[in-house]
Amino acid sequence: MKRIALIIVMMFFGTHLFAQTSAISKDEIIGVWQINSPRVGNGYAESFSFFKGGTFIYQYDPSDDTRNITQLQGKYQLDGERLILTVTRRKERIGGKIMAGAVGTDEYLFVFDNDKTKDVTEVSPKPLDPFFISKVHKLSGKIDCLINNRHYYKVSSDPDAINHQ
Repeated sequence: MKRIALIIVMMFFGTHLFAQTSAISKDEIIGVWQINSPRVGNGYAESFSFFKGGTFIYQYDPSDDTRNITQLQGKYQLDGERLILTVTRRKERIGGKIMAGAVGTDEYLFVFDNDKTKDVTEVSPKPLDPFFISKVHKLSGKIDCLINNRHYYKVSSDPDAINHQ
């Protein structure tokens, strides 16, 4: 019984037991960071792409077929363990109609059909409240990051290598 309890505790706290955190550098942040998994299946889940010029793209989970805002774009700054984002543009889904999701292929019960995407420029963009960001050093030598305690895995060092629809 003690052995089972120990295994459960190790699974639950595994990342934090064998990892240390520190500030992430300007060079280390460049790339594509996907939430909750280092694996990319038939597309990226929720992700951040950070570019060398201080710009970012935040992609909401594309499997959520009823979300109106699908992407945010803007500028970022690192200040120690603070990530400061200024959203300058967003992509929204407009029109279409709600339908039942297909059994076995759609993750959600409801989906949009025949909608269109619209680019919206933010009027007088201002920096958002800072997010807390830190890199996680793993025993494997890989670096992940925590953004407001949400775990992101670096899945590419080249943010231009993916299609930001």
